[in-house]
Amino acid sequence: MNLKNFFDTLKDQIKYGIDNIKENKKYLISLSLSFVAFLILLVVLFLSNGDFSVGKEVDILVDSISSRKYTEAYQYYENLEKKFSASKMNKFKKSASNKLSSLVVSSGDKYVSGEISKEQYSGLINTINALNDIEIDVNQLLDISSRVSEMYMDENINYEKASSYMEVTTSLKGVYQDLDEYRNNIETVYKSRKVYEEGSKFQQIKKYKEAIDKYDKVVKEDKKYYSLAESKKQECIKSMYDYYIAQANSSSKKGEYEEALVYLTYLKPYYPNDEKIEELEDKYKEKISVYTLTSDDILNLMSKRSKIDKDELSVISYQQTIGDKLYYYAEVVKDNKIFNEVLVEAKDKKIYSYKSEKVDYDCQYSDGYYKVDEEGNYVFAIKSKDAASIVRDKLSDKKEDFNDLEVKFKSDIAKYVDEGQLNKLIEKNNNIYYYVLVKKGWFSLTKEVYLVNMYDKTVYKCVDNKISKI
Repeated sequence: MNLKNFFDTLKDQIKYGIDNIKENKKYLISLSLSFVAFLILLVVLFLSNGDFSVGKEVDILVDSISSRKYTEAYQYYENLEKKFSASKMNKFKKSASNKLSSLVVSSGDKYVSGEISKEQYSGLINTINALNDIEIDVNQLLDISSRVSEMYMDENINYEKASSYMEVTTSLKGVYQDLDEYRNNIETVYKSRKVYEEGSKFQQIKKYKEAIDKYDKVVKEDKKYYSLAESKKQECIKSMYDYYIAQANSSSKKGEYEEALVYLTYLKPYYPNDEKIEELEDKYKEKISVYTLTSDDILNLMSKRSKIDKDELSVISYQQTIGDKLYYYAEVVKDNKIFNEVLVEAKDKKIYSYKSEKVDYDCQYSDGYYKVDEEGNYVFAIKSKDAASIVRDKLSDKKEDFNDLEVKFKSDIAKYVDEGQLNKLIEKNNNIYYYVLVKKGWFSLTKEVYLVNMYDKTVYKCVDNKISKI
């Protein structure tokens, strides 16, 4: 066969093959499709084989949890772990995780809306936590947590609901800090609104400085309450001027100049360069410089009056306003014992020693005496000159003549009275008397003794060894 004949023959065979394919085209396509369908059927049968189908088991688990049959669900899950192969269990866990993620989200919505209780929601979360390797989709939780945060911000739910939702949800395994942003937002806004409420309460009772301090702590993120706080703050600034000026004047009248200055410091940041405030500030500072007594000042004064060396004494003192006057209470100690309790008047440095039915320091250098009654009130004794005037008036009323009278110490009148009778009276009222010695006639040696109670002004006369009230 020559080369030409070979190629002619090959050409005829190829042409025959092509014509044959054309004639059987439909049959070949049908055969191919049948083969593909057969392969798909095999895959479906393979996948639906009991070794890989988990849909039924997943539904049973999810239904048990949804029905709050938590113990039953946990036991069922444990049985599956023992029954399934590792590959089938992995497929089950993946499918169960997807469905339980949806269940957690829907249950969270129901808890927030009040359709289920916290106990029900907590039971769901606790049960899921008990199932090994079940992973909840955090992305779905981020969405609902964001909505809960916004709902609280918009006051559509209360703090207790929002906070408890975050508390329960973040207890899910694997969640960790993923929801911290929303939980922190809720806590921040909650604290901000608490200080706003505190500020409102302070404002109502005219504690404007404290109210402003609270309003300043309201966060800008809480737009509604931040705006309210700023408005309330301006109200406080407007109201505080007259009120704190009045409070400062009231404190000043009591001698409480430091307190008066405090009220002015509240005003100064909001009323800088105010002439009235500056004038009052200078006035109070001047008074403080005049009326302030240090412990050393009081110690020097006590040493001078008592004629006891300063080194032998020590004092503990603090300011005490009584009526409208400023005093310093001082406890004077000598030889580790209380030597005297005094009130020192800040303005003129007068000393008043404590003397009562129960306590007497036998102080003979004070300008007067005081005691504290059962209600805790300070009571000042009458002055010695007042006691003399009381006796003088008594004698005048009785038309009794006398030459002179003067107030003496107890030791000076002992020889003119019956000591036994005097001690009985003193025991009963414990030496809270002034002793007034009355001289009768220019040349008469007759002398009468009168006792005047320094607190209630009762007068006793000592005559013929007898003491009687007049």
